[in-house]
Amino acid sequence: MRPEPINEMLLVKYLLGDLSEDEQVRVEDRAFADADYRRALDAAEADLIDAYVRGELLPVERRAFERRFLISPQRRKKVAFARDLAIVAAEAKAAESETFIRLSAWQTLVRFVRGWNPALQFAAGLAALIVVAGASLLAFQYAGMRSRVAVLETQRHNLETRTEELQRQLGEEQARAGNLAAEVRQQQTAGVTPPQSLIASLLLLPGLSRSESRREQLVLNPSTQIAHIEIQLEPRDDYPRFRAELRTIGGDEVLIRGNLPRRAATSGYTVSVDVPASALAMGQYELALKGILNDQSLQDVGYYYFSVQKQ
Repeated sequence: MRPEPINEMLLVKYLLGDLSEDEQVRVEDRAFADADYRRALDAAEADLIDAYVRGELLPVERRAFERRFLISPQRRKKVAFARDLAIVAAEAKAAESETFIRLSAWQTLVRFVRGWNPALQFAAGLAALIVVAGASLLAFQYAGMRSRVAVLETQRHNLETRTEELQRQLGEEQARAGNLAAEVRQQQTAGVTPPQSLIASLLLLPGLSRSESRREQLVLNPSTQIAHIEIQLEPRDDYPRFRAELRTIGGDEVLIRGNLPRRAATSGYTVSVDVPASALAMGQYELALKGILNDQSLQDVGYYYFSVQKQ
């Protein structure tokens, strides 16, 4: 007996649940009895899943597919596998297409160059060699530049760390000098004269320029703890507050004190600043005095120069 032909549309309707109950029973009975029919049913199911993943089903078919297929865990796994397979296939196709385009462009360029005369071919080859050499040189220079940038970044970090450490030490020395100066003032208020060996005094007069060879000397002995520096003001230096900036002659910062008041003295007004003796090494120094205006801006008053000697 000749077998009944396989109706693929009937299989699709069966898979989508569009057959009557009797038709579904006949399809299932035939698939159970006929291996070829069962393989055709499996192939129709795979094609239907593939069409769903690719978005090729009609809206009605898509809803029927989701209503019938996505309720079964086994069929959901088949759909997920088909979706992943479609993504891999699309990526492989895109890569193959890109490779083909590159090869086609290269082949076109080769065929085009082959049509030139030998002189032009030699010139083109030389130009390509120059381009490759130039690209290699740029890559080498870029690598060297990155290495130098890394070294500079390391040096900058070390410098910042050193600066922070020096600022911390300077702050400690300033606090120590402030405490010692406060103790001295308390002793003076109480009528107690502190040991002179603990304090070294220096009076700086206006009008001494940096170019002059004559400079005031501040002598520190081993027991000196505070260098008390008095700065003589001129009558025009009428500022409510002052700022003193002490540096070495090479420009290294030693101490900065702000909000300094002026005090009346026998010869006029002075500004004083106390410096820890431990912050002063032997050498020459510059002290810049600035007046603080009411708007907190600074006005240069003068620059004073002295040298430190240690016994």
